[in-house]
Amino acid sequence: MPSFGWHASSRTGRAASVLTTTGRRDITVRRRVTHEVANQRPPGTVRRGDTTMITRRCFITSFGAAILALRKARGAKARFDLGIGTYTYRGVTEDQMVEDLKALKIQKIELSSPNYFLPSVKLEAVRNLRTKLDQAGITAASYFCGDIKTQGDLDLTIQVVRALGARHVSGSAVGDALKMIDTRFSREGLRFGIHNHWFRGRHFEYESPEDLLRALGDLSPAVGVTMDAGHMASCGYDPVQALDKLWPHLQLVHLKDVERAGDDKNVILGTGIAKSHAVIETLKNRGFTGLVAIEYEAEPQNPQPDVTRCVGFTRKLM
Repeated sequence: MPSFGWHASSRTGRAASVLTTTGRRDITVRRRVTHEVANQRPPGTVRRGDTTMITRRCFITSFGAAILALRKARGAKARFDLGIGTYTYRGVTEDQMVEDLKALKIQKIELSSPNYFLPSVKLEAVRNLRTKLDQAGITAASYFCGDIKTQGDLDLTIQVVRALGARHVSGSAVGDALKMIDTRFSREGLRFGIHNHWFRGRHFEYESPEDLLRALGDLSPAVGVTMDAGHMASCGYDPVQALDKLWPHLQLVHLKDVERAGDDKNVILGTGIAKSHAVIETLKNRGFTGLVAIEYEAEPQNPQPDVTRCVGFTRKLM
């Protein structure tokens, strides 16, 4: 038995020797464990002297994962749905319209083709169009009906949206007709957006933000606003300021640009007076999640080249 420097011949010495030996063994074990724990390094690290360093490969992998997570977080932010109002394609066949929408990767529309306006819209035509849209993976999120004036107009509008599978209608109505819409749409679980417009040579009931707000009065949230940025500018009003005033009631937006006030000549988004860039930024930054439908009324026989530019302009800002 080895001597550890204590007086092993005495009982006291032997006891001290045992304690000392046990203590040293305990210290040795603890040092070994501490050393082993200290030498356990995260994967992808190396030890140089007293410093644990991350390898270049581990750093690149970790940095890439962080960037991917950041992009996913940004992508998860709610944003509006980009679509097109089909009035844009009024000069081409429906089959061509569907092909053009597919080429642009547009998946939502507002049905606003003139042959579907009240009171001449035919339910059979609506059903046929729905079939084409379904086959192309396109959804009619809204229906632009025109003017609702009578109970018959209202009944037909409800039938059209049911056939389309839509939950929203844009159009205009005044007085008792608007109250009738409010009552019926509330019951049906639908929404109606009053649409502002500019007309040459006559005053329209809904030209300014204030016109729209007065009409809404004490109506239920079922009735709100479909704000047309182009027509707002044509009437001489700032579309961005209009968005701010109408925001609590905003259901849908028609994204359109015009050359000047007092006229409705359409131009490519971002090249006119309707502040398209600021309108899109406002909708994005304030978290609008509804449909933003591009409407381009120029070149009805061949709208696709200009519409492609409008879609590209918008997507870059989304």
